[in-house]
Amino acid sequence: GIYELLSGSYVALVVESEPYVSINLNNPKTSIVNNTGINGIHMRKVKKIVVVPLFRNGRPLSDSKQRDEDRYLQLLHMAFSEHTFFFSLTNDVTLTQQSIAKLPQNKLADPLHDKADHRFFWNRDVVIDLITNNKDDWVVPFMSAFVDVRTECQVEDVKFTLLFVSRRSKYRQGCRFTKRGLDDQGHAANFVETEQILIFPDGKITSYVQIRGSIPLKWSSPVHMKYDPVVIIDPDRRTSNEYAAKHISDLLDIYSDNNKNSGVIFINLVDNKKDQGKLGASFKETIDSAAVRQKSNQHALTYVWFDFHHECKKKGKWNNLGKLVTQLDEMFRAQRYFCRLGNGVVTNWQCGVLRTNCMDNLDRTNVVQSLFARRSLIIQTGKGSVLDTGISVLDSPWKNFEKIFKTVWANNANAMSFAYAGTGALKVDFTKTGKRTIKGMIDDGVNSCMRYYINNFTDGIKQDSIDLMLGLYHPDMALPSPFTHRTTQQSLSSNLTKGFVLLVMIFSGLLVLLPPLLPFNPQAEEVQYSVVERNLQHMRLQLLIAVGITSAVGLYVTYSVVKKGSKIGEKLVIHPELIPEPLPAGRAA
Repeated sequence: GIYELLSGSYVALVVESEPYVSINLNNPKTSIVNNTGINGIHMRKVKKIVVVPLFRNGRPLSDSKQRDEDRYLQLLHMAFSEHTFFFSLTNDVTLTQQSIAKLPQNKLADPLHDKADHRFFWNRDVVIDLITNNKDDWVVPFMSAFVDVRTECQVEDVKFTLLFVSRRSKYRQGCRFTKRGLDDQGHAANFVETEQILIFPDGKITSYVQIRGSIPLKWSSPVHMKYDPVVIIDPDRRTSNEYAAKHISDLLDIYSDNNKNSGVIFINLVDNKKDQGKLGASFKETIDSAAVRQKSNQHALTYVWFDFHHECKKKGKWNNLGKLVTQLDEMFRAQRYFCRLGNGVVTNWQCGVLRTNCMDNLDRTNVVQSLFARRSLIIQTGKGSVLDTGISVLDSPWKNFEKIFKTVWANNANAMSFAYAGTGALKVDFTKTGKRTIKGMIDDGVNSCMRYYINNFTDGIKQDSIDLMLGLYHPDMALPSPFTHRTTQQSLSSNLTKGFVLLVMIFSGLLVLLPPLLPFNPQAEEVQYSVVERNLQHMRLQLLIAVGITSAVGLYVTYSVVKKGSKIGEKLVIHPELIPEPLPAGRAA
């Protein structure tokens, strides 16, 4: 795409990519080959993007403006390096198989960018001038996604290729605590469309689509060094409901079948207590209200609140997920899946979609989505009768394929988590093995600590890079620098230094003030201790007490900041600077 910065126009070019998926639908063998063939599915993965100036001599810049220009370029390079992009020169990577089948005949020959789903057309805003001037050969839709392809899969006598695609929406795109809820167009933060495609030897294709996204209300939880930032639900419920209505209307339209029949099953996995409980209750009120309005349109809206942590927190309780699957099984099967035969005839349409969320739409969400994906795959392969034999919802009878399936979903969990939260997913051991392990719990602890640091001290910068890359922020010579630190901003390093100095002073003071801890008995001293031994014993005990008290003070202060947040925390965290989200009243600005 083209970026207009302070010194002039730059173009971002893909200079290196690799073939990633190449499937001929008449003979669906997948390998790393050139993009050739007709009526196939082809994708290339971007390996390197460079940003090149479109000028020989740019606009003259002052020293301060030049520093801003350098910062913009750094942000662009950062954004490109932290995202995984896919594209195709022959087919539209942004559309599901059902969406492709729904295209009118007169649209099939249109340029790819005309048919693309704008939600997943990440570079659209930075190629809009090329589109406007009909430079179609220069416009290729790019999507940020996780893609996996597994050939030679087999379930009993059924052989197929599994193509797995999780498309990340460009709308309300950002980081874990900088982007929550809905925007004024009804777009949800961290919205992902996951399509599980099966390609059979006779050219038949089946596809099942699920979605995830932030709770569809107007809400936020800005960081201030509290481990779980306070959830703030916008008090303007009327506006929030209007945003939600747009969101729901879009879902019903996009995920309808060929006769415009549709429905959405909302699965809410948040805790039914404290801030999450309040958010879940508001969510339910919104869906109940929307369901009443949709009755006349025969669009089914279903809301299910399954407190994942409560149901599965104890060892051996993960089988409780079966209660959720059983509750929704009839409605899930009624939504069906998409099927197109090798001759192009569509025999089945997916009617509606399952929308899952937790707070971040990562760990819990991925576990639950994988359960329904497994059930759909079993039905797509014609083995649906197995589901009525009482098998566990956490497994399937085909061990070799089950290993492939769990690996794909675990990789998807990690990819989505890295993109939104900055670390690998939690609970990924369960997704891979079907049970929790000690190593998995340790990994979860490490990732949670990493997330805490990243979300508080680096996500603000990452958000700036995303806003610039997507073309949402436009540098302007006439405006002051957006990189001027807010007056209340304090650096983490300076406060850590202050804290360290304070702890050293406490430690030193204790060493000076602590009295001798052993009673001095001159008559017994020569028998029991030498002078040196007695002094060493005194020093050891004094050091232990000083270290203990100093450590306790440090741990208490750390605990207070992490557990409750603080005014100091508000000043330390890094918020976005290019397009800052409004902070709630009373928060540092």
